[in-house]
Amino acid sequence: MTKPVNVLLSAYNGEAYIKEQIESILAQTVPVHLYVRDDGSTDGTLSMLAPYEAAGRLTLLRGENAGFGQSFMMLLAAAEDGDYWAFSDQDDVWEPHKLEWALQWMEEQDGSSPLLFHSAYALYNADMSEKTGEIGPPPYPITFQKTLTDCVFQGFSIVLNRPLRELMLKAEISHITSHDWWACLLAVKFGKTFYDPRIASAHRRLDTSISGMSLKNRWKWFKNTFRGNSDIRTTCQEFDRLFGRELNDRDCKMARWFTHERYHFPDAMKKAFYGKRWRRTLSSELAVRLLMFLGKI
Repeated sequence: MTKPVNVLLSAYNGEAYIKEQIESILAQTVPVHLYVRDDGSTDGTLSMLAPYEAAGRLTLLRGENAGFGQSFMMLLAAAEDGDYWAFSDQDDVWEPHKLEWALQWMEEQDGSSPLLFHSAYALYNADMSEKTGEIGPPPYPITFQKTLTDCVFQGFSIVLNRPLRELMLKAEISHITSHDWWACLLAVKFGKTFYDPRIASAHRRLDTSISGMSLKNRWKWFKNTFRGNSDIRTTCQEFDRLFGRELNDRDCKMARWFTHERYHFPDAMKKAFYGKRWRRTLSSELAVRLLMFLGKI
């Protein structure tokens, strides 16, 4: 009998939609153990979670606001038992077979290697009354170079195995700004990934959503990076600290392009005029190359 899949949900002021998401997780066709960490909510989120905790339907962790990346990493560390872990947003709705499909692929692979499964998803407006699109596998290979600057896999659609969890938890949690990007980077470099084209979840597009980059969130990210708060630099520094010695010469040099605290003209030019695309969309590509040229990434 397969151990329950550990589903990790970081909640923050999620009272509007969290119950619907929890019900869809508990209705999965495979056994689950739901871990929820409240990241310092100030609304009625904890009150909504209390009956589930009292009934033994979830494990609730209460904490101060740490930000989504660190909150998810804390959950990953807390959920120790099991073979598989899945991340969840607080405001989506999962299809009943979402985790079953992931386990089918996982159990066909070499379980001693880091494995990451990602499923396609549908986009909806806030009240789920209108489907606005679908996101499926990218039309290009997912390479180490791509993952240095872009989180190709969205957290709410990720399922991972124990070897990948162990790699992720080698990091200092305070150094991780995005749990899904960290998982993506490690799995692509050291393990195996699979992007299932079947729609497995309905994802709400909200201004407050941590997943998916709305125009507002993209602009916020650009401004923060321009001001010197580069999540790319922070992630690559931690990656180099932990795994730099395990890389071949080419990948090591490329990863270190992004680790400089101060402007480094030769590496800035290498990044800005690199011959392959960094990002999926033209607007994002232009923005990233400008930031590279200026030494902000």
